[in-house]
Amino acid sequence: MKIKLTLLGLIFGSLSFAQTGGQNTYQFLDLDFNARSMSLGGDFIALKDGDINLAVSNPASITEKMDGNLALNHFIYPAGINYGQLAYGKTFENAGTFTGHLRYVSYGKFTRTDQTGVEEGSFTAGDYALGVGYGKALNKYFSAGANLNVIFSHLETYTSLGVGVDVATTFYDEESNITATVMARNIGYQIKGYTEDNHEPLPIEVLAGISYKFHHAPFRFSLMGTDLTKWDLTYNDPTLTPTIDQLTGDTIPVPTASFVQKVAYHTNFGVELVPSDNFFLRVGFNYQRRNALGIVDRKGASGFSFGVGMKTKKFEFNYGLAFYSVAGASNVFGITTNFSQWTRRK
Repeated sequence: MKIKLTLLGLIFGSLSFAQTGGQNTYQFLDLDFNARSMSLGGDFIALKDGDINLAVSNPASITEKMDGNLALNHFIYPAGINYGQLAYGKTFENAGTFTGHLRYVSYGKFTRTDQTGVEEGSFTAGDYALGVGYGKALNKYFSAGANLNVIFSHLETYTSLGVGVDVATTFYDEESNITATVMARNIGYQIKGYTEDNHEPLPIEVLAGISYKFHHAPFRFSLMGTDLTKWDLTYNDPTLTPTIDQLTGDTIPVPTASFVQKVAYHTNFGVELVPSDNFFLRVGFNYQRRNALGIVDRKGASGFSFGVGMKTKKFEFNYGLAFYSVAGASNVFGITTNFSQWTRRK
């Protein structure tokens, strides 16, 4: 019996623009799973301020401040896709601070048909990553951390199981307000493929980022570098050929990306306005997202993202909005609390 998975393939294509399509499995691991990161252009890893949401992305930022912190982020994605992240931090005496997290993606319900198009019910599809992270300060400025992730995927009756590791190191100077991170993520192996004797590579990626907060102004600027192991991320249409100018007879070569464009494909920009310790405004720009997903001549706000954050006595709320194309945007809601505050006796 044949299953129509065309729609599912289109979904995967939209989720995996950050990597060369069709070459890796578990592409969902490249998604932003928290509102703050998505608001700041994506892949935001250059900060160490006790935010457990960012600790899942950068385990080198794990600190004792996260003890008892519980966070949930849930995304509302175009085409009825929902995904999110649940994270919890715990400090153990003489062992340090660990984080546990679950990242999930639900692709929704699909119609099952036979080879003639007759409907035979429905099926679902989803991806999940269950992980534990640990971070440790090496000295006054440097820290290191790692995540161990168990990955499970199901697409109708096809299932897959894998393991992956993320490793990172962060430099943080409190006096200069500079934070820098280098990270390698998704280093692992697909233990069980979707089909027998088929093992696909994980989307391994090296990232680096830096952020700086002004001492006397409420602004934090960030610059992220993504996919650093592959220089040219642009797409060249193989069907295009050189043409001849009818007036001059000169050969017009096939357009190719400039050096500046190739660099821009690796960079995400973010600005965080911090007027107080309890309120935040965020703006981000992702050039690759704008060029890869924006509709030609109708890019609009594609590539831009916005967010807001607010802290109360027991909760922290975050909201993010990212524009991918005129066809749709992604909304994310996040809430963080300290579980210890609710269990501690008054």
